[in-house]
Amino acid sequence: MNRELWEVLFFMAVGYLMGSVLFGRILPKHFKDMDIEKVSADHNPGTANVMKYAGIPLGLLCLVLDIGKGYLPVLWAASVVGPVRLLFAGVMVAPVLGHAFPFWRDGRGGKAIAVSFGVLLGVLRYSESVWLLAALYLFFSLVFVIRPNERRSVYVFVLFGVVSAVFLFFGGLPGVCVGNMLIAGVVARRNWADARFGQEKEWERERTGDA
Repeated sequence: MNRELWEVLFFMAVGYLMGSVLFGRILPKHFKDMDIEKVSADHNPGTANVMKYAGIPLGLLCLVLDIGKGYLPVLWAASVVGPVRLLFAGVMVAPVLGHAFPFWRDGRGGKAIAVSFGVLLGVLRYSESVWLLAALYLFFSLVFVIRPNERRSVYVFVLFGVVSAVFLFFGGLPGVCVGNMLIAGVVARRNWADARFGQEKEWERERTGDA
């Protein structure tokens, strides 16, 4: 294998391993002796549950660390590999894959929202797609409201992937555009099971507490 491929594989491995560190599970366990997966309704080791059950300060720390584990390896890789190359897409998706499907937990990871934003911040110098993702979340949270959160994430990331494909067609950076599409696929897949498509009435009854 040539040097470039070795570099890509190295950064993919680093990104995946950093992504697989589930701070949403580790921090509450260490500081509060709390199993966030057991106490939360959706059993997700994510920032939102840490804020809700372990407190805002710990939740904010978790948020910063989850964003950072996507941001740092991608920023480092961008200075070596370059986001123009198609192989860079693998570097972008690696931290998201690690968070969503960590090998050491048989693939039982988090929803991968914060780490995805971290990855996109890591390529902000080359692409402003992080603002697109943020705008989609705001639209489906404040204007055309979609619930539950997992369903909203599926809509947001599917649209994000489609728009990224359009940008690729019109000359966007291949590494970033395809990376965005891969991230969209991973996050949509991870949130699909809890999106409750076709179960709107059942979800509403659970939310309101009706029998």
